[in-house]
Amino acid sequence: MKPADCEACLRAAFDTPQQFRKARAVLSGVFSTARRRGWCGENPVASVALPRVREQPVGILRGEEIDTLLNTAATYDGGSCRAAVALMLYAGIRPGEVARLTWASLDTRHGSISILPQHSKTGGARRIEMCPALLRLLRALPDRPADTPICPAGWLRRWADLRRAAGWHPGTRPWHQDILRHTFATYHLHRFRDYSRLQWAMGHRDSALLRTRYVDERDISSPDLLWE
Repeated sequence: MKPADCEACLRAAFDTPQQFRKARAVLSGVFSTARRRGWCGENPVASVALPRVREQPVGILRGEEIDTLLNTAATYDGGSCRAAVALMLYAGIRPGEVARLTWASLDTRHGSISILPQHSKTGGARRIEMCPALLRLLRALPDRPADTPICPAGWLRRWADLRRAAGWHPGTRPWHQDILRHTFATYHLHRFRDYSRLQWAMGHRDSALLRTRYVDERDISSPDLLWE
């Protein structure tokens, strides 16, 4: 295959620049592996130009929406999802990561969260400082055995039901997968003005993604909303 063949395949299969870039990265990895193993002489995808992506403002939750989500989490299914929702909102933990955490990961005495390599999406460990609001919420919950998962059984179904109960519905008011991480990142940056600190909390290798896609730089009415 030549570079033109690879580009034609990618353009035929993927409609948006974001999809094209992701697919190009995957296909390039396939050819890079083939080259290392002697199955081909070069990686033709390396010569395929990356399309320019025009970034749009990210979506975040504002004060009233945050209150609605937290109030719903407190009442839905006896509050079984409350801790998981709080960790995603107040600590920027990925949905897949929070599903792998147990209560042993939370140190409410010292106010920190330990994300081990086996829990992390990227395979790297990190330690996240709990903000006062998160610490108060977790301390108010009943004690759980250390090896108990933070998320209840049937987590994905319950999480989807909770969002619908809070007013988010596909088609009329869609929920964006990373909106809680975007919300955390935006409020964190507006409060602390420190990309390095935010990068560590988010588990990113560098701050490039935060600067281009993760943070809503528009003014927010209360930058301390997620901390106090």
